[in-house]
Amino acid sequence: MNSLVSPAQERTARPVLLDDFVERAKGCLSKASFDYIDACAMDGLTQRSNRRDFDRLAFVPLSMRDVASPDLSTHYFGRSYDVPIGISPMAFHRLAHPDGELATAGAALAAGTPMVVSPMSSRSLEEIAQHAQGARLWLHVYIFRNRDLIRSLIARAEDAGFDAITVGLGCPALGKRPANQRNDFRLPDGIDAANFSKDSLGQELAWKDAELDAAATWSDVEALCRQTSLPVIGKGILNPLDVPFALDAGLSGLMVSNHGGRQLDGAVSSIRALPDIVAAVNGRVPVFLDSGVRRGTDVLKALSLGASAVFVGRPALWALSVDGQKGVSDMLSILTDELRLAMQLVGCANLNDARALAADILCWT
Repeated sequence: MNSLVSPAQERTARPVLLDDFVERAKGCLSKASFDYIDACAMDGLTQRSNRRDFDRLAFVPLSMRDVASPDLSTHYFGRSYDVPIGISPMAFHRLAHPDGELATAGAALAAGTPMVVSPMSSRSLEEIAQHAQGARLWLHVYIFRNRDLIRSLIARAEDAGFDAITVGLGCPALGKRPANQRNDFRLPDGIDAANFSKDSLGQELAWKDAELDAAATWSDVEALCRQTSLPVIGKGILNPLDVPFALDAGLSGLMVSNHGGRQLDGAVSSIRALPDIVAAVNGRVPVFLDSGVRRGTDVLKALSLGASAVFVGRPALWALSVDGQKGVSDMLSILTDELRLAMQLVGCANLNDARALAADILCWT
């Protein structure tokens, strides 16, 4: 390391956009690990549409409004959050950094943002909660064929003090990801799914046997909701025809997501699907958005169209690989600062302003 680097050079070296973390991550990770994190389904049509459609949504800014101190706070599930940003569920954070989910959770705690923990985390639910006491942790689960496995994970999350559960919708099978197949990806030695070493009874579990249930229906979601007093959010909804079934099943919130383009290639982008889901929900539960968020302007667009908060996935792992917990904290700070600036330049003093003015400040190009 060059100890003679000037402060000006150091500042220049710091990431200033979320995309900067991507380029640096390429130098921090093996090709196989980078490709695993970056992988998309098939030809990447949906992954590209997530970005393309954010870019096709343009602002029509308002002038001369008092935006000296924009209020970024949002409210859902009986709690207030200073910023409307969270971290999406992603497997095996230790691929990016030895501290793995402990570092990501530490950054989320410092920012006061929720972090959704994957069932395939490389640190256990208990480790994460103990390390980042007070963090607003959510557990992500799928409808596994082994229903006892779901019950065990939810019980452990409750005991560890998690705030909410998310359940994957639209995931009856794993999408085809050519990059992983070409690399014949295998987890490096020493990295595994930490939650599957033993269950609450001390019995050995094999995470590779955690099969998705392609026969699952809304009745299975309803059964899951009955298993916990925590809010359950359905992650992966894209079609407004599903909204009545989701609400009847007892879901407390919905997350519009195409899983970052990792499942069905050719699926509609999340930002395109968002307005129709918000209209169908009609205020009955909070709606969130995941997939494709890379800029503060993206966050403002989603919030204006009715999202209570947005969640970011890959950028958190890129940042984690670059500088551990500090990298994730920097990533969240960049996104938050960009959101604040976007609100000022568009003319929105708070998020309620943005939602009320959506028809006047946004247009598709």
